[in-house]
Amino acid sequence: MFRLAGHLKMTVGEIERRMSAVEFAEWLAYTRYFEALPDSWRETGLLASAVLAPYSAKGRTPKADDFVPIEKPPQHQDQMFDQLRQLKQDLDG
Repeated sequence: MFRLAGHLKMTVGEIERRMSAVEFAEWLAYTRYFEALPDSWRETGLLASAVLAPYSAKGRTPKADDFVPIEKPPQHQDQMFDQLRQLKQDLDG
């Protein structure tokens, strides 16, 4: 699934049927330079950062980008638990 504007979900095939590559490129250029569309991940990250700020050690407030997922290969369950333990340790100071 491809997400447009953070709200509308379509498959690549649906997008190809609904708009040309030229129109898609124009929309990408427009949103990049004139009116950036809301990014729900960044908005959620900002909110999480603000909520955790009062509970974080001074100078160790998490940044909004800390909560935005990045593309990584799938992890084993033990690797996820290790990362969660490390995050808790980092936040506790």
